[in-house]
Amino acid sequence: MLMITFPEKIKYLREKNNLSTRELSINIGISHSQISKYEAGIHIPSLSALRAYAKFFQVSYDFLCDENIKKNA
Repeated sequence: MLMITFPEKIKYLREKNNLSTRELSINIGISHSQISKYEAGIHIPSLSALRAYAKFFQVSYDFLCDENIKKNA
């Protein structure tokens, strides 16, 4: 089974929506540098960051956190 990590999913969602890290930061209230760290897998997001991603991209927490769920799920 193909495993997709959280950093890969959030980068995929951002790029799919043609957003830069700066544009996304404006929309979800997280600094662009923090978004870059999440996408690089350097930092683990807080619950409030997960909530912001889920709300903005209209995806579930399961989609974001479960590595067994594919990008196009």
